[in-house]
Amino acid sequence: MADLSWKQTLSISLLTAAITLGGTTYQQAHQDQRADKVSFLDGAQTTAQETSRLMDNGYNALAKLLKGMDQKGWEDFSKGPLDEYMEFRRGWRQQLIAEHFKLSRYFGKDMANELINIDEIDIRPTDNRSSSNPCSRPTKYQHSDIEKLAAEIECHARFMTVKQDAVNGRLDAQQTDELVEALNSKMDLMNETKNLLRKYDKASVSYLRKLDTRLTTLGVSTVTAL
Repeated sequence: MADLSWKQTLSISLLTAAITLGGTTYQQAHQDQRADKVSFLDGAQTTAQETSRLMDNGYNALAKLLKGMDQKGWEDFSKGPLDEYMEFRRGWRQQLIAEHFKLSRYFGKDMANELINIDEIDIRPTDNRSSSNPCSRPTKYQHSDIEKLAAEIECHARFMTVKQDAVNGRLDAQQTDELVEALNSKMDLMNETKNLLRKYDKASVSYLRKLDTRLTTLGVSTVTAL
């Protein structure tokens, strides 16, 4: 009886230890999963904030570029505002590429491609030879990414200074009829360029709203108005 009691006690102790160990392991695994989720959500929110900052920086640089093109011909523009913008763009584009991979991880490749589509990174969105405006976007890029839209705006700014050279040439030659035509052409291009900048702004807001929606889907808490 003593041996049986001892064996029963040992069995109960081992069973208790096994249950305790199993419960501890389950609890630890559950805690690890929660920690991983919290870490993932923190990464997603940080990425969304970084993306917002990158798009805002892009808008500000483009707005400054368009302001710098005012009344400037190609030579003055290329040696001043354009040089400064291209210096910015080189670093900005590299940041967009790095951000693409973060967005793919947290929000999906479809969202990443709306910022910059690295599969089309060497394809120019402009230089449409079938159009009178070499900066107009070909049909296949009508619904393209933020980076291509920025490149299109930059192209329009370049083309605007060529138009200004045409205006200056008509003024110097006192060609009145041609001057009016050149001025009208420049004004049309200027309006188109400013509309593109507004489009960039709207596209940025729309994109950030999509990111916010996906953050909510992932489980980030939101405040609901009562």
